[in-house]
Amino acid sequence: MSSFTLALISLQPDLIKKYGYPSEIHNIETEDGFIITAHRIPKSGGQPVLLVHGIQDSSSTWVILGPSISLGYLLSHQGYDVWLLNTRGNRYSRKHKRYNRRQPQFWDFSFHEIGIYDLPAAIDYILQRSKGFSQVHFIGHSQGSTSFLAMGSDRPEYMKKIKLMQALAPVSFFDYVEGPVVTVTARYVRLITRTLKNLRIYELPPENETFSKVFYKLCTFLIPNTCAYFTFQMAGVDVDQISVTLAPLLAGHWPSGSSVKALMHYGQLVHSGGFYKYDYYNPDENRRRYGDSGAIQPPQYKLKNVDCKVALFYSRNDLLTAVKDVDRLSRILPNVVHKQLMAYEKFNHIDFVWGKDVKTMLYEDMIKLMQKVDRGEI
Repeated sequence: MSSFTLALISLQPDLIKKYGYPSEIHNIETEDGFIITAHRIPKSGGQPVLLVHGIQDSSSTWVILGPSISLGYLLSHQGYDVWLLNTRGNRYSRKHKRYNRRQPQFWDFSFHEIGIYDLPAAIDYILQRSKGFSQVHFIGHSQGSTSFLAMGSDRPEYMKKIKLMQALAPVSFFDYVEGPVVTVTARYVRLITRTLKNLRIYELPPENETFSKVFYKLCTFLIPNTCAYFTFQMAGVDVDQISVTLAPLLAGHWPSGSSVKALMHYGQLVHSGGFYKYDYYNPDENRRRYGDSGAIQPPQYKLKNVDCKVALFYSRNDLLTAVKDVDRLSRILPNVVHKQLMAYEKFNHIDFVWGKDVKTMLYEDMIKLMQKVDRGEI
């Protein structure tokens, strides 16, 4: 069996079972016809907690570092009923009742649709199976937090179903982001969008075995330093927290796939000055989607509606989430109960899930905060 195949085996719930934990697969249908997958580490009678990954990532991000570090296992240790969601478009959630992944309609989504369809469907599904609980803990990394903000804005009734929302590297505003990958993409976002549409490319990266094998070999054997350099230019340089020995495993997990539209929506926000819905670059289409408020520019999300308890965790060395932008978000959200700037100066965007010392740097504080909320102290 090839090393590539061995790396991909760990993508399945077998990775969880390997360490002696129970594992379940749940297929959840959304209002707009997607079938999304959640991986569960069940705990009978445990308070449910929903973990949502970032863009191009998957549920594996919460268990990839093993029981002594990864948040999924640590929460299970503390008695939580752990649900690991895979949002639409990643390798675990590529089914739809009407469309297949070769049709452009399948990929017509960004973090917005994840927020108004995927998250509500998952929350309702979990609570229906959690006797005695009317709320879930929510933890979102990067896009996982962005989609939550979209849900709170447009479906505020779900805020009553959230016990505490913990946002890791929350992405919303981009006024102070200086990462070269983000700024260059944003500069040419309209051109890129138009070019990819003309080429009929709606998914990035293309999900096929050939691409996956080439990416895996390049980033683990041939040019690992180049792949690491690109990752650090996107997320922030921190060579101390990402172990080289993990490269084959990480390359087998990431990227997990998403839509072009999801990436372009973020690109639009960089120079927008706000937190706006997707711009179709067509007044008639914007008006059709958003009413008269979208004729010139799409409407902003109503962040004041996100009134559940919120905790924000962010860092100085994050090239995708600037400190001042998180400060702006915290001033708008009405119920921020905890705000924590990471003490470690080099902590970057991916250290929140893949850093080798993330347990002591972050997760222990998060779990203590959850327990305080559970006891009614916050």
